[in-house]
Amino acid sequence: MPHLSRFLRSTPAKAAGVLVSALTVAALTAAPASAAEGSIDGTIGAEGRSCTWTDGVTSDTAPNDLTVDRSTINTPGGNLSCQDVEATLNNDPTVSFDDNAGTATADLLDISVTVLGVNCRYQATDLSVQRDGDSRSYAGSADVPLHEGSFLCPDPASVDASFTFH
Repeated sequence: MPHLSRFLRSTPAKAAGVLVSALTVAALTAAPASAAEGSIDGTIGAEGRSCTWTDGVTSDTAPNDLTVDRSTINTPGGNLSCQDVEATLNNDPTVSFDDNAGTATADLLDISVTVLGVNCRYQATDLSVQRDGDSRSYAGSADVPLHEGSFLCPDPASVDASFTFH
């Protein structure tokens, strides 16, 4: 599958798809009860539209493999806020880190976006973002394929995303 950098780029409907994809990257798989809980902040944008959130809960802290709890990103449990679109992260993606390469990779991103009444669902596997120096901040762009939706949905959707793990 394309990297997140190629996954993020396109039209208003594509922008929504991109936003959803970025949110999916944030969602991670659950960890054992003994693991230290972490958090993730993120921004996803496409075609002049964007979504942001803070304090999404992760099952562990980076650089350990972790899962993002979508219920702590999506409203009403989370504080996902979007500009001119509605977006929902449909899964709890598992994120793995490669500190030697400076990347974070989500196993699956599954995001639904609604723009002007048009519903689009995007899915992608193995999406990666690049770390900023030695920080736990990551950014990237990718083209995310349409999984289901109207012919009005961009396919693929081009998205830009940035995430910070705490």
